[in-house]
Amino acid sequence: MAKAIAYIQEKKKAERELEIAQEIQNSFLVKDYPQPAGWEISTRIRPARQVSGDFYDLFPISTSKQIALVIADVCDKGVGAAMYMAIFRSLLRAYSDQQYIMRWAGVPKNDPIDSPSVVFRKDARLASGAPSLKNAIDLANNYIATHHGNSNMFATVFFGLLNPEDGTLLYIHAGHEPPLLLSNGTLKTRLLPMGPAAGMLPNMDFKMEWVILNAGDSVLLFTDGVTDALNANRELFSSEERLIETSRRSAGNANSLLNHLISTVDAHIAGHEQYDDITLVAVQRKA
Repeated sequence: MAKAIAYIQEKKKAERELEIAQEIQNSFLVKDYPQPAGWEISTRIRPARQVSGDFYDLFPISTSKQIALVIADVCDKGVGAAMYMAIFRSLLRAYSDQQYIMRWAGVPKNDPIDSPSVVFRKDARLASGAPSLKNAIDLANNYIATHHGNSNMFATVFFGLLNPEDGTLLYIHAGHEPPLLLSNGTLKTRLLPMGPAAGMLPNMDFKMEWVILNAGDSVLLFTDGVTDALNANRELFSSEERLIETSRRSAGNANSLLNHLISTVDAHIAGHEQYDDITLVAVQRKA
């Protein structure tokens, strides 16, 4: 009897500790993020367990007019991943405040990409917010790889800086799922990775890239909890084509895009236990 009581007490204590961890993690997720005039930003996050290894973050850069857009997925699930989620999120925020370039590897060159459907800018002259982006990824990567290398924990990260005035999105894409750039129901391009996940090895070369968001364009950022959602038959929700088609058919604003995508994923899961964390960020430039 005494052992049973002790077991129940320990179980309740562990459950309470998980509740506290969940409360702390929820406090990290900004809900009053910027909504600049002429734009709409919408987010969703749904952990598979009490705590999540996924996260998103949106915040203004203090030294420029840009808005930071971050989505990331720490390897593994549960409490360990959630702890590293907190570390990554804190490092990215803290290092983005440093306004001097630590390393100039990966600075875009003057060789614009010709494309009939999307306009990229590759300029040697960087925007004022570029140090925020470069330092955030480089320094966070080096800290994790140097101080926590033995844990083999890393995170795929998409970190973008949006200028709401001209629609320029400067970004570093570290091994994450390729975001979709949509325009009025048409896929314009995928924003492909330009480097490995952050935290794997120190002094990695994370390159920067530009893309222009025109009126009517939307960017959809997502984690693999969307594409890897399983139903009762262990079938994945999405091939790349299904994700694109579902997003392409989502008419309206950023919020309706995420609502449609979540409802489609839920229809696929059909009540089956959620396999992985699901996180989404949609950014739309209004027509």
